Amino acid sequence: MHDKPVSLIAMDMDGTLLDSRQRLTPGNLAALRKAQAAGIHLAICSGRLPGDVAMFLDEAGLPECAILSLNGAYCLKRCMEGEFFNHPLENATLEAAVAILRRARFPFGCFAQNRLAIFKGDFQVDDDFWGTYTCGRFAPQYLYGMAGLDALRAQGVNKLLCMARDEEKLERVRQALSALPGLDVTSSWSMNLELMPAGVNKGMAVAALAQRLGIGPESVMALGDYDNDVSMLSYAGVSVAMANASERARAAARYRTLSNDEDGVAHAIQRYALAQALDCQGMEK
Repeated sequence: MHDKPVSLIAMDMDGTLLDSRQRLTPGNLAALRKAQAAGIHLAICSGRLPGDVAMFLDEAGLPECAILSLNGAYCLKRCMEGEFFNHPLENATLEAAVAILRRARFPFGCFAQNRLAIFKGDFQVDDDFWGTYTCGRFAPQYLYGMAGLDALRAQGVNKLLCMARDEEKLERVRQALSALPGLDVTSSWSMNLELMPAGVNKGMAVAALAQRLGIGPESVMALGDYDNDVSMLSYAGVSVAMANASERARAAARYRTLSNDEDGVAHAIQRYALAQALDCQGMEK
């Protein structure tokens, strides 16, 4: 067991906090509320848009939770309030990455703060494959020419996303993109690539939030399931990989928990955060 009580819990959404049907289970919600009642800060660390995360938190009744969205490139102290980090891709890096994606004939998503646009060109976009990105209250704008991308560039593009069923082709594109200066390439799923400003990731965002709260890494708990969670799992003193986690996420974590379909977040919070808090309170008495 770790020595310091947990003061901040940072968790991924998809594949971690949410089950396979994209639901927040009663067990996980109850654990989050218990953690808040114990004075523990909460943060959602997701590749999703900040508005998407905020909508989820409002519906769950967790408005005080910090939002570290777009893999840490755009961060808010609480639901849609108190921006403290906004890091877009450099224009030269953006243009070079877009050129590679267009040559590969990959549709790609551009995330600019709370906007999403999918560059379609004359490529076929599989709406079912893009899933939650092409439906709901944050449905994207489709771009057919580069003029639309120029408008987003003026706002600042925080992340690019591409998806493909051909994993061999995706890997070739990954290698080409990884050679670009100023760009980090990660994944939140075996069939996607997420393109970030170099050095910008969930771990950096969690560290920035912890510093603002006066909390050291030894008192931070992080939970994740895939490669884009590795940076925050490596940073946190209490790092927990889900049973359904990727090999890289498991290797970066100190502890394991149940899967996202078994209330793994609730299990980990109870075992590594709440139980430790109760032990510390007992010693103080």
